[in-house]
Amino acid sequence: MIRLQLLTGMRPGEVRLMRGSELEMTGRVWTYTPASHKTEHHGIDRPIYLGPQAQAVIEPFLKTDLDVYLFSPQDAEQARNDERRVNRKTKMTPSQAKRRAKKRSKRTPKDHYTKESYYRAITRRCVIVGVPQWHSNQLRHNAATRLRKEHGLEVAQVVLGHRTADVTQVYAERDHSKAREIMARIG
Repeated sequence: MIRLQLLTGMRPGEVRLMRGSELEMTGRVWTYTPASHKTEHHGIDRPIYLGPQAQAVIEPFLKTDLDVYLFSPQDAEQARNDERRVNRKTKMTPSQAKRRAKKRSKRTPKDHYTKESYYRAITRRCVIVGVPQWHSNQLRHNAATRLRKEHGLEVAQVVLGHRTADVTQVYAERDHSKAREIMARIG
């Protein structure tokens, strides 16, 4: 999810609620059109373009049922448990193997990430890796800055789905290195 946000500039809510049925997977560039998004009440469409790198991120998460969420805490928990089982140092005892899952656990993973669960997942990973904590909206800002620097303000505006360049400028930081480079040549 993080990699996909960095590549596309998606809002956290757009990546959290992504379903296969909302993907148009024909052509070299796929299009993801969220069922609901922040500006839909203004009658604005929000196509999100997915190039080859974004497609490579998504492909392992595609499911046969197109109406289920691509990114699921249930799937992540299952993968984490499977990996732990494979990497066990000791053999599982017979009584442990016979255990059934609790019917009412305190917090069962949901079929999709909420704002809170996505934030928690990022925070936990930051602690494990030992980096300062950050939040998912920063990924959109990083993507905006990269797009503006490499391809210009108009491309960043279209990719992020902004109606005006003024909004995009709030998201994308200015390229001070380019200004220094130009001033070194002319002044």
